[in-house]
Amino acid sequence: MTKTEYLEQLKGGLIRNNVPDTEEIVSEYEQHFAFKLADGFSEEEIAAKLGAPGEIAAQFQGAKTTGKKKPGVKAVLITGLALLGAVEAAAYIAFFAFVVVLFAAAVASAAAGVMLMARLNIAGLLPSMPYAGALLLGICMIALGVLFCVAGVYSFSIMRQLVRASLRWRKNVLGGALPNLPSSPQFSPKTRRALRTLLLLATVVFGVAFIAGFAVLSIQAGSLGFWHVFGWFVRA
Repeated sequence: MTKTEYLEQLKGGLIRNNVPDTEEIVSEYEQHFAFKLADGFSEEEIAAKLGAPGEIAAQFQGAKTTGKKKPGVKAVLITGLALLGAVEAAAYIAFFAFVVVLFAAAVASAAAGVMLMARLNIAGLLPSMPYAGALLLGICMIALGVLFCVAGVYSFSIMRQLVRASLRWRKNVLGGALPNLPSSPQFSPKTRRALRTLLLLATVVFGVAFIAGFAVLSIQAGSLGFWHVFGWFVRA
């Protein structure tokens, strides 16, 4: 069964069962198809894993009826989910702090790279060195900043998807019947290719610039321990 056929049958079943928010439900399943197609699955494979659209439409009607008949059970579930949510919130706050650190490291690395390349030693924060080495290390630091930035974007996407998956799971526990969301980040194919390309280029530039910078500074200092020659760790 193709994606179009599946969604049309699902929508028809939801309408026949008088399920509210039909368009929203169909949109969720359409998005599920899009994510799975991006992962390499065929439309027929996705439809088979989801199950018959008529059965899914019936589940929504049954979930709505069940939720009305058992308010006591629902109250207990809500209480339990609220307690679990408090624990999850603490974990998400820690995760968000980690994401902030990654982006801060990206900004700091890129700023240091620009300062090295422009010969701007604000407040004497950067060690002295010949310009050729500073140029290469500046490129290296900018590439490192890009790597931190990509890591930050990916980490933020993980956190965002975990929150969405948790909320969907809660909704299903309380009587919903939408497909559970994956915990891994869901990027569009275009975004995924762009991030992969950026990560690869930044890694190559970082590695090449670091090795070249080390070699150039070693030659200019006449020693592999060029940092001693240039007095990087000597207090003024």
